[in-house]
Amino acid sequence: MVEDLCFHLHDLVQNSAAAGANNISVTISDQTAKDIITMTVEDDGKGMDRRTLVKVQDPFFTSKNFKKVGLGIPLLKATAQSCRGDFRISSRVGHGTKVRARLQKSHVDCPPLGDLRETLLSLLVGFDMINIRFTYQSEKGEFALASEEIRGQVGDLHFSHPEIQRFLKGYIHEGLARVLVTLA
Repeated sequence: MVEDLCFHLHDLVQNSAAAGANNISVTISDQTAKDIITMTVEDDGKGMDRRTLVKVQDPFFTSKNFKKVGLGIPLLKATAQSCRGDFRISSRVGHGTKVRARLQKSHVDCPPLGDLRETLLSLLVGFDMINIRFTYQSEKGEFALASEEIRGQVGDLHFSHPEIQRFLKGYIHEGLARVLVTLA
């Protein structure tokens, strides 16, 4: 198991970026009343054929030349399944990949969400040239942002610029504070 769900989220976005995605959609649905948290990451990267789609769920397979094993997806699948949830991955060559993990929140093995604010900031800054659409939904409401829209407002400044980071931190903090079910 991993320390928190944000670790998985970061790993999935890294996978999407490595697959050449220009657009990545990240959705977290936190349904306290139903005792379910669902994470979905969908991209428009190069996608995978059926054979690779099966192999990517094997911890001893990786498409990255610098690694010997690929634990991210197999570990997320195992975590979801051990927490009375499920895991789905679908992909089409040339059309991208979609990964969804659903977990029972109250299960003893369910990792906490983690620091979603810092994770989201890290993804926005680290993948500045990729369009990331992020949505967090709970019974309290919804917070959404799109890096493409933010990029349109900040012009030529990189997301790592101190003023832009300060703005992003505040914007993310304020938006998530309204809807986040549990603070990590």
